[in-house]
Amino acid sequence: MTVLLLAGIVFTLILVMKQRDFASVGIVRNITHKIKGHSLSTNYWQAGITLFAANAALFALAFVILFFLPYGTMAGLLICIPLSLFTWVLFSEMWQGSRKDKVKMTFIGSAFFLFFLGWIVSYYATLEPAYPGDDLFMAWIGVIIASIFTIGAMSVSMFVILRK
Repeated sequence: MTVLLLAGIVFTLILVMKQRDFASVGIVRNITHKIKGHSLSTNYWQAGITLFAANAALFALAFVILFFLPYGTMAGLLICIPLSLFTWVLFSEMWQGSRKDKVKMTFIGSAFFLFFLGWIVSYYATLEPAYPGDDLFMAWIGVIIASIFTIGAMSVSMFVILRK
């Protein structure tokens, strides 16, 4: 599991470092060219809510892959991380409004991660032992790991979208 975690981190770092090359790929240009000029590329509320829905859909996809496929962690790393970065690069490239509105759009879209972090904390804060003497130490390790991944995903999304 540690090897998979390290592989995912390295893979994410490589994709983030190469995002300039990734943004110049033909499919990104085609999609952003079709979206530019529409209200989605200038209205930060519409773009932010669409980004929020995209983040929620990608999280749902990762959840389904993780729990319903054999070796789901590996498949999730290989499918959901590039899809997330692709989505964030699309939103970054299609934006035509001001920098201030782009920041607003990014915060609205990344609010999904804040809601998820709030749910994680509230779920584990109200967690009770299943039986007397049950140790909740592993549950709190889960809180820490889930919090790190959530904050990491939010940070990477903001970095990718707000880059110059």
